[in-house]
Amino acid sequence: MTAAARKAFDDAVALEQSGNLDKALVSYLKAQELAPQDTEIAYRTASALLQAGYLEEAQSQLRRIVFAEPEHLNARGSLGSCQLLQGDLENAQQNFRDVLDQAPDNRNALFGLATVLLKEGRAAEAERLARSLVELLPETPAVLALFAETQGKTDQVPASIAAYRKALKIDPEHTPALIGLSEILLLRKRYDEVIELAVRASQLSKTDAYPLSLLSDALSGKGALEDAREASEAALQLDPQSFLATMQLSILSRKLGDPVSALRYALAAHDKDTSAAEPFNALGSVLASLKYATEARKVLTGQTSQKELEPAVRQLIESLIAEERDRELVPERSKVHTKFENESVDTCLDAAQHQSETSTVLLSNEPLRPDVEDKPNVLGLNRQDRS
Repeated sequence: MTAAARKAFDDAVALEQSGNLDKALVSYLKAQELAPQDTEIAYRTASALLQAGYLEEAQSQLRRIVFAEPEHLNARGSLGSCQLLQGDLENAQQNFRDVLDQAPDNRNALFGLATVLLKEGRAAEAERLARSLVELLPETPAVLALFAETQGKTDQVPASIAAYRKALKIDPEHTPALIGLSEILLLRKRYDEVIELAVRASQLSKTDAYPLSLLSDALSGKGALEDAREASEAALQLDPQSFLATMQLSILSRKLGDPVSALRYALAAHDKDTSAAEPFNALGSVLASLKYATEARKVLTGQTSQKELEPAVRQLIESLIAEERDRELVPERSKVHTKFENESVDTCLDAAQHQSETSTVLLSNEPLRPDVEDKPNVLGLNRQDRS
């Protein structure tokens, strides 16, 4: 490593340690340009790219390091983390296992492999890894939240709640723990606690729709349907592709006596995930309530066979939605028409007022005459008609 490369590298490390990741990344890239064969610089640069969210660039660099130095366990573990973030669970799992074969206590690989196993529905296997990790890092919120998730998914609910609470005691703003505890308390119908936790999570993650959906479920459980709908609408606004928020709005609309909106949201949810059963259930229930029994049966049959909606049924649903939209537009048009009429009346009244005032001025310049009759009501409008 040349002196210039060493200086750029040291500057990058100092910037990263001070929390200035963007400037650190610039310095790392500069150091790498000055010393392209230096593995340490390449690895720290790849790690900075990974932290900054440049997943493709980080993966490319980490692959080169692992290819050149297969025993570089930190690079292999980071490559697994990068693949996990990209949804490549198979390769991520393989890299984590390769690391653990040589270093069974590698924390990054333990955490990564446990996360992969949870995503694959293998909670019992994940629980063993998470327990080992807790022994290594007993006061780390992320580790405690991971362990809590494995406990919740292996029916160890009290242990799960305790681990989440411990994580939040250490870091009250640890969002995964807030969300995880909300989920498990929601299953226990502890709605007030869920509301408080979901609000905190939403305030900390303002671009994440999921805490708002949790809030909606808790409010709905308490019977506050209008507030629940407002929370789901806010979630859908944050994430227009949210299947969960769309389904929540369908269910809430039906409960609030708005079957056509329930159809509209259920149809939108079906279009987002044609294999999901929930939209079929919602559409079938609403159609049955609207006395379309035959179509409701067809929808439920489609659910069992996981097929698309029959064209005739879809056409019916879309026509019901369109008819409701047209009915909603009629009052709006009426309002516009009334507003136009009122504005016309006001214009006429203003003209009448102006004409009356002009006449008064003209008359005041004439000699007084006895028995002057009252002036007529101009344009036949009464003054009290003004609005």
